[in-house]
Amino acid sequence: MQTVGLIHTLEQCLNRMQTVGLIHTLGQCLNRMQTVGLMHTLEQCLNRTQTVGLIHTLEQCFNRMQTVGLIHTLEQCLNRMQTVGLMHTLEQCLNRMQTVGLIHTLEQCLNRMQTVGLIHTLEQCLNRMQTVGLMHTLEQCLNRMQTVGLIHTLEQCLNRMQTVGLIHTLEQCLNRMQTVWLIHTLEQFLNRMQTVGLIHTL
Repeated sequence: MQTVGLIHTLEQCLNRMQTVGLIHTLGQCLNRMQTVGLMHTLEQCLNRTQTVGLIHTLEQCFNRMQTVGLIHTLEQCLNRMQTVGLMHTLEQCLNRMQTVGLIHTLEQCLNRMQTVGLIHTLEQCLNRMQTVGLMHTLEQCLNRMQTVGLIHTLEQCLNRMQTVGLIHTLEQCLNRMQTVWLIHTLEQFLNRMQTVGLIHTL
């Protein structure tokens, strides 16, 4: 771009797009990228953003999304991820979060969920888990909790339940256990308690 003297950055390119009649949105731009030989995926785009002067982080990208007409929510982003070649699952997304500068932990992710339009509660998150490819059960969720920085024990989980909108009492939790595939009986629950760090003895 600097060579041919047309436009110096992708951002300027987007600003000029409506003028020169080429492409009207970044979405269309991404669709044309393989054609025009610029960048082949949104991931490559994000890696180049500091270079081309568009956006420096995925978070800034989300903030600009309504403006540039690409995707309006993180949910839509996840739906498009296989298409644009960025990340295929929310799990991969969480693994990259420190890299792309969006959110560093699943906890922060839950706090931002109403903002970015993905899922409003951990319960909805569990319901979507098979869809977005993160974790298939609350049990797997608990096993990953130290990794993703959400909650380290089931006890902390119960303490936060009113906050994240999952279940308000242990009784409700037990009632839902067959649903969320965690544990089917109180006996199994007590047997797992030493494991998940809630209570060590009855």
